[in-house]
Amino acid sequence: MTAVPKPVPQPKEPKRLQSRPKLIDKSVTAAVFSRDSFTCQWCEVPGGALDAHHVQRRSQGGKDVAANLISVHRLCLRYIHEHPTAAKHRGFLA
Repeated sequence: MTAVPKPVPQPKEPKRLQSRPKLIDKSVTAAVFSRDSFTCQWCEVPGGALDAHHVQRRSQGGKDVAANLISVHRLCLRYIHEHPTAAKHRGFLA
């Protein structure tokens, strides 16, 4: 009797995004960066790669308007999303 070979698990391919992320209008981000003097509002360091961060998340009904956006560095944005309690305490998340 011949031995049946064990199946070899195949690595899974990453799933493709079904939709593109919605980008904030460039004129709105420019107004937010200008209002914030091109300074990260989290670490208060000027310049660098800034992103417009939603204080009230889109999933919670937040809009892409300057009143709901603040300028933060990309690294600071990552920290905000990884530490929501600290971000809420400082007013960076609603």
